[in-house]
Amino acid sequence: MSEMKHNYDREEDVLYISFGRSEHVVGVELGDHLLLRLDTGKGTARSPRAVGLTILFPAQLLALGHSPTFTLERLERLPADLRTAVLEVLSKPPVGELLSVRLTLSPEELRIPELVAA
Repeated sequence: MSEMKHNYDREEDVLYISFGRSEHVVGVELGDHLLLRLDTGKGTARSPRAVGLTILFPAQLLALGHSPTFTLERLERLPADLRTAVLEVLSKPPVGELLSVRLTLSPEELRIPELVAA
């Protein structure tokens, strides 16, 4: 894999991070401000690998005290093979070194069954 490169478009407030090139790139929207570009390995029988990340409005987000975030919920909409490829790429370098992947439990989503008195 070639060296990581980045390019910031100040006018559009978009940060492009590149990890290499591929003829077979798929874009996956991880969040409102985060796009993963990856080679799934399908056409070459290789392991999935990250080709790049695109971060939209990073300066605006930082000025507001935010960072680009995403939830794994979006990945549920992907075909199983693409979801597996994305999860693999998120968990290893170089993407795993750039993104902090955390699991949180949302009280709104937590459904505890009601206890029934005996």
